Amino acid sequence: MNKILLASFLLSSLLLADFKVGEKLPSIELADQFEKKFKVEASDTTILMAFEKDVAISIADYLKSKPSTFLADNHSKYISDISGMPSMITSLFALPKMKKYSFSVLLIEDEFGKNFNRQDAKITVFSLQKGKIKTIKFITAKELSAVFTK
Repeated sequence: MNKILLASFLLSSLLLADFKVGEKLPSIELADQFEKKFKVEASDTTILMAFEKDVAISIADYLKSKPSTFLADNHSKYISDISGMPSMITSLFALPKMKKYSFSVLLIEDEFGKNFNRQDAKITVFSLQKGKIKTIKFITAKELSAVFTK
């Protein structure tokens, strides 16, 4: 019995471990606010992630000021973890608001979001190169434009 508990603990800690620089990002396929499925592709170089409402709003505000093709043009994806949001709030308020955006927000609606590195009140930015994690940064909304200046 103890061996089973230990094995399940080790497996769950591996499955819920933060990602590390140099590792290959696992396959990610999520639906956006329109229920269209997207995959993080090997050609993607940036993933912006929000785990809190205020952070998600700051990313959305930034992207609303950009052309609708901004994320695609920059080989980027925006992922928001809404798993903690009550389903009634999601369906009545959050999704209708997101459907007004000209860009896709890939939505995490389950425990999958626990896999990702995060810091309170920060945007998590994964820089990728051919599917491998090059850097992981935690930034504020004020620093967001620097992510896309090369």
